[in-house]
Amino acid sequence: MLTQHDDPARTGVTDAEPRLRPDLLRPETFGRLFDRQVDGGIVAQPLFIKDVATARHGRRDLLVIATETNWVYAFDLDDERPDPATPALAARQVEPSGRVRPAVCDETPSQRVGITATPVIDPATRSLYLVARNADDHQYVLHALDLTADLADARPPVRIDATGPEGVRFHADCQRNRPALLLAGGVVYAAFGSLGCDRDCGPGDPYRGWILGYRAADLAPAGVFCTSPEPGGHAGVWQGGSGLTAAGERLFFQTGNGPGPLGDAFVALRAAGAAGLELAAAHRPPNAEALDRADVDLGSGGPVWLPPGLVLGGGKEGRLELLDDATLAPVQPAFQAFANSYHADPAAPACGVLGRSAFPSNCDTAVPGCFIDPRRYQDGEDCGPNVNGAPLFWRNAGPGFGLVIEMAGRDFLKSFRFDQRARRLDPQPFAVSPVRAVEGMSGAFAALSADGGRNAVLWLSYPLGDPQWQNVPGRLAAFDPLTLRELWHDDGGYLFAKFTPPTVADGRVVRATLSGRVVVYGPRPRPPRGWAARAWAALFRPRPFVPPAPVGRAAVDDKYRLSGGEAGFLGAPAFDARPVQDRAGGWFRDFRGVIVGAVPATISAPRLPPGTPPAPGHRPWSGLGTPFASSIYWSPASGAHIVTAGIRQAWLDAGGPDGALGYPISDEAPDPGGGRAATFEHGRISWTVERGALIQPARSGPVVR
Repeated sequence: MLTQHDDPARTGVTDAEPRLRPDLLRPETFGRLFDRQVDGGIVAQPLFIKDVATARHGRRDLLVIATETNWVYAFDLDDERPDPATPALAARQVEPSGRVRPAVCDETPSQRVGITATPVIDPATRSLYLVARNADDHQYVLHALDLTADLADARPPVRIDATGPEGVRFHADCQRNRPALLLAGGVVYAAFGSLGCDRDCGPGDPYRGWILGYRAADLAPAGVFCTSPEPGGHAGVWQGGSGLTAAGERLFFQTGNGPGPLGDAFVALRAAGAAGLELAAAHRPPNAEALDRADVDLGSGGPVWLPPGLVLGGGKEGRLELLDDATLAPVQPAFQAFANSYHADPAAPACGVLGRSAFPSNCDTAVPGCFIDPRRYQDGEDCGPNVNGAPLFWRNAGPGFGLVIEMAGRDFLKSFRFDQRARRLDPQPFAVSPVRAVEGMSGAFAALSADGGRNAVLWLSYPLGDPQWQNVPGRLAAFDPLTLRELWHDDGGYLFAKFTPPTVADGRVVRATLSGRVVVYGPRPRPPRGWAARAWAALFRPRPFVPPAPVGRAAVDDKYRLSGGEAGFLGAPAFDARPVQDRAGGWFRDFRGVIVGAVPATISAPRLPPGTPPAPGHRPWSGLGTPFASSIYWSPASGAHIVTAGIRQAWLDAGGPDGALGYPISDEAPDPGGGRAATFEHGRISWTVERGALIQPARSGPVVR
């Protein structure tokens, strides 16, 4: 895995992976192998390179991690010691880190913008290329690090600066490098959009879309293209973190809102040698002006290249477009691939207009089940299903066909049949999973492993709440890519890394998180058969050091840190962890937080009614803030788990840990039947906006986790 989503076409498929098989996806044979502590959240996709001759450690298979605090790590993927503090083979902070000043919007809860774009590895030179933002001078710096020499500089770093052919200057204070880097034709390409929430630097100084190329050999400038040299600017490139796509001498990308001719557009550039970058083709949907007015970015998604010579992508409206890669002309009509499934019943009353929105036509989804006609998806990002990042394309799904797979925001996981010979994508889904994204922004981010055309597994990372305005827990799950039936999943309490797909790495699956941890999953060793073999293994098998699990106060505090501390969705603690003073030896801690966005998708509480002032500490443009109470409870038998709002109150009213349900044994999470749910030692509590909390005691005996 040398580049984001596996290859420059951004297909997301690793098709030479014999060790990850569907039959292994059982708790006893597959799961978490280890995690590693890092400084800061991880929003760049983890990378992997085999057989690197390191200067101090011999030949190693390297797992490369970059964080939002500008730290870069090279871990030994084969070192499976369970201690999270196991050191990296090499680590360094490439630029100073700190909070963004002036602050950007809450879509970056940490307020840290360091290494945001996924770096890229050149396997020939064992060089890692990355772009980092210096928090002191606000400039972006391109680095080339030597993976064989403890991440030392392979070449002197270069400050990113450019002037477009039209005389427009690159202004770093307005820009963010979100799309993954691309290495193509000996050139490293970096793309830029707005620093945060479409923020301009000031009147007459807007953010713009930029594509900048640098020669990999010496980091000399090799191309500049500005999408929006007009006075109004914009047309940024962010693509939900998906990288620029390359095929031959062409680069492809999608832009966000902007009034110019390349705003909300598919764009193709030609790498023109000494001339740098030239516009080759562009395509704007017929309703591009409406998308621009309502911030329904086409550029929330990124393109994927399909053979023979096609480009596929979609945006916040949830439509997919299939274009000829030479002309970017549509090869079939665009179609509504995804829906806002929470508001899809035409027999229900129509949803109103969101009064507080900056976009007058945006949809008010506070009424559960109200209907949004798909023709309104262009009216605001709260209306439609929102495609983020590039779809996954599995070329070898079956004889003569491939599958395009995506879980857009607010919709079910879906696949679509692509006929390569006919150059046609079937508008009717090939399969629809019962698993869907929460009501809110994001959706899922996918990777696929397979051994040729056999033993394919679809891996998804997705949030368990609305991650647009706050950090929320996430899930890693595995599916059969043909039927989209879930095979396995793990939550673990880790915060969801927005826009970051899992990484398939030599028989392991790597999960980025915002909890300051990277998590590695894989097949577990099979236990010895027979009592003699087990006894021999117990006596003579090497036992790596396993740090003792935290208990009591430490267990509660560790769970809080994993959930992001005060930067996470739980907010500030109400008091220090304290004992429950029961026979179970439990501990607990209460918290006071504020949720913005799709509240019932994140906690078991309804959104505040219209007219309620925003909660203190949240900016008006972030929407109404809903205050809520939550708790972490721990016991030696149950471990540490989170309960919030309505479920928490119903449990406490029923006696809490001393009541009939006992301690929680799972974190609160979306309920497959709708709403939220938490499991306890002797039952469960589910919650929906319509009926509130429902206690379901176990029929007999304790609940098995």
